[in-house]
Amino acid sequence: MTKIDNPQQTEMTKRSFLQTVGMVGGTAAVMTAMRGWDIGFASEMERPPELLSDGKGKKVVILGSGLAGMVLAFEMSKKGYDCQIIEAQDYAGGRCVSARKGSVIQEIGADKQVCNFAEGNYINYGPWRIPAEHKSTIYYCQTLGVPLEVMINKSSKAYYYAENKEGPFKNRNIRQGDVETDFKGYETELLAKVADQGGLDQFVKPEDKDKLLEHLKASGLIDKKELNYRANRARGHSAYPGGGTNFGKLSDPFSMAEVLSVPEASRNETADHPAVMFQAVGGMDQIAQGLRKALSRRTIRYNSEVTDIIQDNNGVEITYKDTKSGKVRTEKGDYVISTIPLGVISKINTNMSEEFRNSLKSTRGTTVCKIGIEMNRRFWEQDDMIYGGVSKTDIPGHRQISYPSGNIFGHAHGDTGVLLGYYPIGASSVPISNLSIKERTDFAIACGEKIHPENYKKHFTGEAMSVAWHKMEYAMAGWQAWSSRGRKRAFPIMQKGDNRIFISGDAASPALSGWMAGAIEGAWSTLEVIDKRVAQQT
Repeated sequence: MTKIDNPQQTEMTKRSFLQTVGMVGGTAAVMTAMRGWDIGFASEMERPPELLSDGKGKKVVILGSGLAGMVLAFEMSKKGYDCQIIEAQDYAGGRCVSARKGSVIQEIGADKQVCNFAEGNYINYGPWRIPAEHKSTIYYCQTLGVPLEVMINKSSKAYYYAENKEGPFKNRNIRQGDVETDFKGYETELLAKVADQGGLDQFVKPEDKDKLLEHLKASGLIDKKELNYRANRARGHSAYPGGGTNFGKLSDPFSMAEVLSVPEASRNETADHPAVMFQAVGGMDQIAQGLRKALSRRTIRYNSEVTDIIQDNNGVEITYKDTKSGKVRTEKGDYVISTIPLGVISKINTNMSEEFRNSLKSTRGTTVCKIGIEMNRRFWEQDDMIYGGVSKTDIPGHRQISYPSGNIFGHAHGDTGVLLGYYPIGASSVPISNLSIKERTDFAIACGEKIHPENYKKHFTGEAMSVAWHKMEYAMAGWQAWSSRGRKRAFPIMQKGDNRIFISGDAASPALSGWMAGAIEGAWSTLEVIDKRVAQQT
């Protein structure tokens, strides 16, 4: 083996090799090689990929200034690419938006809504929460100095409410924590008794059975001798203890039959919906605004509706219309990356290949509605001890009430707050979206009154902001969803691009549909693809 005395020579050899790998296999291949040398990055999900191609002298036209579009411009400009974002609306952020005083929502065929919430109040009618697993979203919040705060996704004091199935709890509010603790208690009792009576002997070793019983007895849910589920401190008190001889009274569990009539009590949330999540302080749109501020002023061209995307072997030409003046302009570039929602891009004249165009038709836009309801008193906290979390219902088109995690106790800007008054997804959202704005508000208030009688109507300020994302002209859906067949057959075609045209955004992250991380990591995925393409075409 040849001895190498000069460490710089070794490093240059590696660098040259990595550049060659990048030209052939792209950034993903380079990262694999670097990990083999223990000189790689952290997880690919934690930070954007490192671009190897030099972007100087190359122009990229990015369509859409949502999170994906701005992430692309932010990262590519670091490598010298001349990035121009063309945006149809008069603001940056796409679907990463919040409504606060002065905000406007204009759906197709609906009255224009102008937000008149009290100063400091807002509703996130786009993204709602950030799980700790979404390191890509947190990465940009930290990079751009966007402060985060705890978002309480689960409250044991929130309610389950059902009116469309028979049973002991029909038309009754029940605390989520009560029925969920009871379900776990009866489950623990049955498992302990089966194990104690030898019912598990053929499945577990004797020492493991003993450990299991020890574990179940230590749960605090069952009597250690009789193994019966009974009133306990995990379920809590019906009369809370105090000073002196006031020892309170433990609350009585529901019967097993009653508990089994509430299937929601047995449902576990997915790992990306834990009890404690995060949100941007002051509204989720602060993440989008952090990206906007990080770009140069000339990067985004607003009020510019794209009408044509025409490519040849040398570049691409974008034709767009100024929505204010009606003037038609063109923009040329070496490449175009569209983050425009696929339901919108289908209306644009393009010369994409037929195979590529068909791949874009393999997704479906998700219909979804939200409404923010302003209250002049935080009765859910003061009367019901609900701090954050979600009350869930079976009312068609309603689904839930979500309680704000910001301004708890009303310290920041008075004893007011905005509730998410409903959040139907899919087919159940369509009838709600077909209502007038007033009818949507009346529906939300009527549903809320069933959950919080004597409070919901009483404390409603009269101010609400509603959105049906599938009726927003430049969205046409809440997010894109891929079928399993589409992921296998069509997605690879879309992902690799069509000569000079690339598609990015949430459509480029099938596993993260509907999340901010989907838009961000979709952009990261496109960065890798275009990095490889540029290397090959240079």
